[in-house]
Amino acid sequence: RQMLEWQMELDYDWSIPVGYLGKGLKKRLPEATWKALETTYANASIEENWKALFNALDLFRDAGERVAASLGFEFPNELHRRVILFLQEYRAKGTALFRK
Repeated sequence: RQMLEWQMELDYDWSIPVGYLGKGLKKRLPEATWKALETTYANASIEENWKALFNALDLFRDAGERVAASLGFEFPNELHRRVILFLQEYRAKGTALFRK
């Protein structure tokens, strides 16, 4: 959420407060970004939780790259890629354990 708050602040030239616990994000984030955020919440299914986690990581990368570039930083894409690979391997091992 913090990265999305920074993204929104950049969109409004740091002139509009986000509000307590991100209130105001829905009104000010691009609709596509808000819809992407909604996909990061899951139900009780294990598969839906994995899907939500990967959606959250994609959203964080997208917002993080934009915020980093706007502030003169470089987003750690290689670290992000390694985290994704680790989680994919972990997911595959966990899925295999549930099949036994």
